[in-house]
Amino acid sequence: MKNYLTIIFLFILTIFTQNIQATGQYPDKIFIDGIEYIFKGNPLEPYFEKYPEKKPKTNITSSALHRGYIATFNLINDKLYLIDIKINIKKENSGKSLKTEMISVFNKVFPNEDKILMDLYSGVLIVHIDLEESYKNRNRLLIEVQDGIEHERRIYGNEKYKEFMDEQFELYKKTKKYKSEFLELMKDEEDNEKYFENEQQKKQFMENLIRTYTPNFTSKLID
Repeated sequence: MKNYLTIIFLFILTIFTQNIQATGQYPDKIFIDGIEYIFKGNPLEPYFEKYPEKKPKTNITSSALHRGYIATFNLINDKLYLIDIKINIKKENSGKSLKTEMISVFNKVFPNEDKILMDLYSGVLIVHIDLEESYKNRNRLLIEVQDGIEHERRIYGNEKYKEFMDEQFELYKKTKKYKSEFLELMKDEEDNEKYFENEQQKKQFMENLIRTYTPNFTSKLID
């Protein structure tokens, strides 16, 4: 299982087993046609998986920012570019008080560059549009990206989005990749005693996890 999927799994598993409420994660940002949006997905993680030494370090930890940074992207001519990375650090001259600030480290990670093509990323960006609307009335823009290049866009209202996600899961469930990912999630025998009452409970949890995060597992829109 990919590292960023492992992070998703462990985070949700902790919430499930400890019966606690999840802290909302600060989302990455993306500019589309000059307008800034927030979205679900972390296109920079595959790069840091390949080049872990490049990942910026911070001594400030936050339950709302497990990945340690906020990335900003720009979709230009159907190509996905990284244009900024910010991390949270302690303010200078703040003494013993813990005052923090977000600073850009893009030029430290990528000296002499103004943008980086995300050609290591393939996945589905789930962009929240109409943020002034309530969550249940909000539209979502889905953008399929393969090797940093946009392949397709779709817009769904909330109800259609839920139907789409269910359909994607049912189609994905029929594939060999689903069986492989499911077995990968199920193989850790320590989970059986540590987190779950029985094997059936674990199977149900894993299936619901994949259902909720189907685009992260498939990396594409399934027809």
